[in-house]
Amino acid sequence: MAILIDSNVWCAYANVNDVHHKNAKKIIEDIVAKKYGKGIITDYIFDEVMSVTLRKSDKETANGIGRTLLNSEIMVARVDTIVFQKAWNLFQTTEGLSFTDCTSLAFMLLFEIKKIATFDKGFKQSKEIEVVAE
Repeated sequence: MAILIDSNVWCAYANVNDVHHKNAKKIIEDIVAKKYGKGIITDYIFDEVMSVTLRKSDKETANGIGRTLLNSEIMVARVDTIVFQKAWNLFQTTEGLSFTDCTSLAFMLLFEIKKIATFDKGFKQSKEIEVVAE
């Protein structure tokens, strides 16, 4: 059992002023407690977390969340050619998801990950996965 953790959860977790901060904190606590199994992000999610946190907060906060992710039990998976191609196919036919979101969905479908922690409503259109948003 595993759960993919979307960038918006990490960004809200890192930013105490974010409207979703309290929910993000609870989600991360549940993931640390293994409620959903292994926590996973992709390198695309990591990139998005770093970029958004830097833009909305500051370099120190971005470095802090980056160190937290890289030094935790959260697995950072790489988007390979197979995931990328499936993401490209999904991107061309799916509304409401960015390309990075499509890499997440492709990764989940290929590796049979059924849960995603996200505040992004676009993922709710997929019948193959369950959105955990607290």
